[in-house]
Amino acid sequence: MRTLALSFVMLAILASSAFGHDGALSLYTDQSIGDCDLPSALFMTDTIRLYYVRGTGPDMGNAAEFRLELSTTNAFFAPPPVWSNLIVVTLGDIESGMSITGAQCLGVGLSVVYLGQIFVTNGFELGQFTVKVVNHPVSGGIFITRCDPGQTIASVLGGTFVFNGTCNPAVEETSWGAIKSLYR
Repeated sequence: MRTLALSFVMLAILASSAFGHDGALSLYTDQSIGDCDLPSALFMTDTIRLYYVRGTGPDMGNAAEFRLELSTTNAFFAPPPVWSNLIVVTLGDIESGMSITGAQCLGVGLSVVYLGQIFVTNGFELGQFTVKVVNHPVSGGIFITRCDPGQTIASVLGGTFVFNGTCNPAVEETSWGAIKSLYR
């Protein structure tokens, strides 16, 4: 009986983590979307990448709206982001609120859509710091458009990237090894 109960718990965890979000704008080092942390040296500029990770959410339409937030004043965003060649219009900036738009749907049938590179310079931060995708200050959310005829708006989650520490990405692919490690 105990084994049966544990099996149901394992299946519930697997189901909730595999289908736990309806899309997210997340920051990673590469398209494997498994590495959301990086060591950072003083006075060095590091590159992180912004992706839309679909999860169980909609295909990405032609636009996204968000803001990025650093957890320290000892690091800064520089130079400006380099957007994917699919992005044709940008409004605002990543710290005070950004809207990016493509000429067509950016992610039809794709589980991961590359949007661009963000550069973070570590000025004087010796400890751990983060970059988070947070709500756009005007619209009050993190949004994408759906890839449908009306380009309707969908609210999505925002991810966190960790410098000089480790992260546990909420939108990372789940494996049996990761689930079994919870019970060790």
